[in-house]
Amino acid sequence: MYACQFLESGVLNALRGITFTAPAKCWLALYLNDPGEAGTAGTEVSYPEYKRMELDFSAPADSNGGLGTQNLTDITFPTPTAAAGTITHIGVLDSLSGGNMLARAELVEPLVIGSGEPPVFLAGDVLFYLTGNLSKAWKAKVLNVFRGQSIQGVFPCFSLWNGSPESSGSELSGDNYQRIPLTFGAPAEQASGQLTARNSAAASFPRPSTAWGTWSWSAIYSAPSSGEPVFIKALTEPVELKRGYMPTIAEGAVEVGIN
Repeated sequence: MYACQFLESGVLNALRGITFTAPAKCWLALYLNDPGEAGTAGTEVSYPEYKRMELDFSAPADSNGGLGTQNLTDITFPTPTAAAGTITHIGVLDSLSGGNMLARAELVEPLVIGSGEPPVFLAGDVLFYLTGNLSKAWKAKVLNVFRGQSIQGVFPCFSLWNGSPESSGSELSGDNYQRIPLTFGAPAEQASGQLTARNSAAASFPRPSTAWGTWSWSAIYSAPSSGEPVFIKALTEPVELKRGYMPTIAEGAVEVGIN
């Protein structure tokens, strides 16, 4: 499944100190075409007996090289008394009717709804997993939105690491070293339809009075000290931070999104 703009916006706005309130329940809906990134473009299935079905998602776990969640039980939609078209897509929404779409997916094979044949999805059929530069801790936060757990807003800080924070890397240290606050602008839609956010102001680290070590990974953390990584990324080439070298982050240089 792919995240829709409602979910993307909520997660990215958490980097602006805005809490994303999770829905109390999630519902599976059937579509005759693609509902799109905004979740509003598709045509939802309609027959007299049809209704969206409640979803119960698993705890986040390793999946497809990332972290994923899936429906825990079989889902059987009401039985149609007449043919109702061909399902090509599904969506996960926050309401039994109307509401906001969190994620969508195209079926591997279209599903024809015939008279007397209820659409059925087996346990594990509705799978949503995250890869990319979002940290494992925050992948879990995003997936737990589907399980009713809100994401608290944070005030992010940029930090420098020798190695990945998730694989025994160590944060740089030395005289004057400290994480620096980042300010993010509102999420903006890209040509692909995905939402991303960029830092809206330049930021500079204090000038080292002693060597800080080798900077090979960058991490956006949820707090000036301690906290947890939100996004992490390896540098193309490591940089040796010697005395007097002051790392700077240009406006718009940090772009984050969900994938």
